[in-house]
Amino acid sequence: MARSARSYQQEADELRASGWTYRQIASHWRKRYRFNPRVAFRLAHGLTQADVARRWNEQWPDAEAPKTAKQISYWEIWPGPAGRAPSLDTLNKLAFLYRCAAGDLLGGEDHSHLDTAALRESEPEPHAGRSTGEHSTGAPLPAGTVLTRVTDRIVEDFEILTDTYRHLDYREGSGRVSADLGAHLHRMLEVSNRTTNTGTHHRLLRAAGDAAQLAAWFAIDAQRYQQAHGFCRLTISLAEKANDRALHSYGLGVLSQIHLHRGDGRTALSLLGTARDVGGQGMPAAVNSWLSEAIGEAYGLLDEPRRGMAALAAAERVFDGVSAANTPAWLSFFNADCHAARLKGRCLTRLSRPTEATRSLYEALTLLPADFVRERSGTFIDLAVAYTQMNQIEQACHAAIQADVLARRTGSERNRKRLRQLLVDLLPWTGLDCVQSLYRQVLIN
Repeated sequence: MARSARSYQQEADELRASGWTYRQIASHWRKRYRFNPRVAFRLAHGLTQADVARRWNEQWPDAEAPKTAKQISYWEIWPGPAGRAPSLDTLNKLAFLYRCAAGDLLGGEDHSHLDTAALRESEPEPHAGRSTGEHSTGAPLPAGTVLTRVTDRIVEDFEILTDTYRHLDYREGSGRVSADLGAHLHRMLEVSNRTTNTGTHHRLLRAAGDAAQLAAWFAIDAQRYQQAHGFCRLTISLAEKANDRALHSYGLGVLSQIHLHRGDGRTALSLLGTARDVGGQGMPAAVNSWLSEAIGEAYGLLDEPRRGMAALAAAERVFDGVSAANTPAWLSFFNADCHAARLKGRCLTRLSRPTEATRSLYEALTLLPADFVRERSGTFIDLAVAYTQMNQIEQACHAAIQADVLARRTGSERNRKRLRQLLVDLLPWTGLDCVQSLYRQVLIN
């Protein structure tokens, strides 16, 4: 017989009395009862779907389109075929009601228990209405919340929301979240003069800089290079104001990517040299390694393979010193072996070392999580390029077809353009059935 929401609330009350947070309860129940994360957090509060809809309507009234239990159900059963994907605003508001982070509601593996210092003894109660002062629920701020003073807890909320956009981009593409990220960045800039002390002010500037560099990547993915240039300049300006040389250096590195994608290795190399000078001796290993890999790509575009291989070797040596503890949040993906292998493989294709490139790219595909859809698409494209360099055309087409499927899922204009460029490289083999099939898929479907 199915248990009632009230029954789960009783169990949650006992766990809460023992010092458990809602996040811990939801994580425990996901493993024990195999709940969807949105169901787990709702039941941790002892709420029915109708209760959630009622609280939503009280908090954010909309006479023309009030929320119903059916809509809560659609969000809970997603990604099942009958479900509907919740928007970022929906996740933010559900997180407010459930006293958690929006990212907690997306699912995936939870390894936060490994960081004992991060566990909180308790979580404050949320304000009954829209806050006009300090928001301290630990959940990202819902749209419409008015801030008169910005504390470290509020900046933490901003950081959590930026990270949520980052992970949604991996999974569903920049087109899904770029507008929301832009509004989020604007909001941080808007309240940047309301911080309570200098330390919080610098932290907010760094948080805004993180959002700005992420917005630059989104613009690059959409082939909007002028917009990407503006976001890079904003990142650099915020980093300078926060006195964060590492973020300043990384902002210059992202700016160099615009030129790498355009095939301008010389301008990219100049920017990367400036980035290394700005970072100085104390530059985090992840930033240093990432810049060295990009330098290798730039030399590849300039047809200087010896220097390119030397830069790539330096990137690998520095990467040995990379750890989660010494990597900034805005480059946290680069402390994972899957990304190091992916970027190494891409660099090797630009240096015309296809045999070595395929080894790194297959390693990356083995290590990359399934929900890093855009990264997997780009890796398959690099693999197709490497096979083309080796004149192994059937294998190149097979990799490119997989890349196209994934690129369509995320709507990545950058990866779609790279596939069209690959078709030009395959012109000498247009008589082959596999090439004709690839042309039909990329250009017609």
